[in-house]
Amino acid sequence: MRRDINWTTRRDDGSRYEVRVTWFSGTFKLQFKERGADRWEYDRKPSAEDWETFLDAIERRYTRKTATLKELEEARRMVKAGMPVDVEDGDST
Repeated sequence: MRRDINWTTRRDDGSRYEVRVTWFSGTFKLQFKERGADRWEYDRKPSAEDWETFLDAIERRYTRKTATLKELEEARRMVKAGMPVDVEDGDST
């Protein structure tokens, strides 16, 4: 991937944060920056919306031939592994 992927997410309360994704050493690095913060966060877990936006961006880049199949497969693997699972409380006795 030749360029970073960047987007801004707005929460329900009106606050915003930036997301930056870079391809480095065969994997993607996701970074987050709260509005008004000085530094990027590297340890935050992406939300389901962040994962969906990331995968959509990679799939569009792959279609335009600006991302490789390896990058697309790695993105799909990361999303599958990192996507939060909705658990229903059926056994709460």
